[in-house]
Amino acid sequence: MEKLAFGNKKTGLFLVTALSMSLFSATVSGDEQNNSPKIIDDDPPDLFVPKDIYVLAKNPVKVDFIVKAMDNVDGKVNVQCDKISKSIFKLGKTTVRCEAEDSAGNKSRASFIVNVGYDIVQIPSWVKHPTRLWVENSIDDKTYAKTMSYLIKERVVQIPFSKSPNNSKSEIPVWIKTNAKSWADDKISDDEYSIILQWLINRNIIQF
Repeated sequence: MEKLAFGNKKTGLFLVTALSMSLFSATVSGDEQNNSPKIIDDDPPDLFVPKDIYVLAKNPVKVDFIVKAMDNVDGKVNVQCDKISKSIFKLGKTTVRCEAEDSAGNKSRASFIVNVGYDIVQIPSWVKHPTRLWVENSIDDKTYAKTMSYLIKERVVQIPFSKSPNNSKSEIPVWIKTNAKSWADDKISDDEYSIILQWLINRNIIQF
């Protein structure tokens, strides 16, 4: 082994001290890295999909939509859906199922429905406000029926219905209001509530 000779004791002491400090600094730095807290990611990414889409058409059409996902650790993550945006959708209902996964393996899933056709259900979400007033008895049956009659006549609310309703007018049963409350509280779909509106039209309660 080659020996190092120092010119004088003071220089030698300085070099040994500097070398020792360097080794100590490297050791401390390594310990700090080893002791740094590890991030535990147990939260799945937030997956954002559109509300149900309604397209008026008599033939299959191309439908555009946007899906995205954000993770609290990874930031933006990729989303995989069984149907991609701008693909051709057939007439009727198609459920689009999407999934997002972060680097820790946490997954989120969501879905939405694409409705393509002419006689499709389309009820704006703000219609739930007068419906809620009705089920809370803030407005009476007649006022609500007139409101829905106007909205259906003007095609603001779009539902398929019988062209020849029953002429015998009847009272609104309790179960109708119960289901209307479920719709206003987002517990049943627009399609399910449209069946109730069709029933009211067929009983001549909703007229236009």
